[in-house]
Amino acid sequence: MKVYYSVEELPVIKNAVLTLGTYDGVHLGHQKIIEFLVKSAKEMNGETVLFTLHPHPRVVLYPDDHGMQLIQPIEERIKKLAASGIDHLILFPFSKEFSRLTATEFVRDILVNKIGIKMMTIGYNHHFGRNRQGNLSLLKELGDVYDFKVQEIPAFKKLDHNVSSTKIRAAITDGDIATANTYLGSPFE
Repeated sequence: MKVYYSVEELPVIKNAVLTLGTYDGVHLGHQKIIEFLVKSAKEMNGETVLFTLHPHPRVVLYPDDHGMQLIQPIEERIKKLAASGIDHLILFPFSKEFSRLTATEFVRDILVNKIGIKMMTIGYNHHFGRNRQGNLSLLKELGDVYDFKVQEIPAFKKLDHNVSSTKIRAAITDGDIATANTYLGSPFE
């Protein structure tokens, strides 16, 4: 896996199949999305791209709120993502200026014009862009306009609960490491 710290560093990516998100913990739900991503890229003779923001947006937008706790540091996340079969990892530098982009501007200017996506694989409840206005419906509309496909991954259930980084952080905070480990699919470090 190659790691990039800006989209300007990217080479031309063949049939880019992309997902985006924080991927904190790289939990079972994330692993399901990555599995679909890798499978889709193989079917399209393409390359996988995972786009994530670093530092976490809340750290930049709310610097005085010291309650933000991530499941893993960025180095552990990179290591876990590398083991998942991703071709390209973009650790995009999040800034206040970047936060002002609308969802449409982000898709057009970065995902389409800089990365050249051909397919986007996204979780059923993902939101992005300024004020989290981007969603699956908008992506499908923009896919029609900019000629890329959108693949939705439905909710992944484990023990009758949706897997989420929020639930994992809560389990860790409560000292319920067994539940956190179950959702992570590996031991919490």
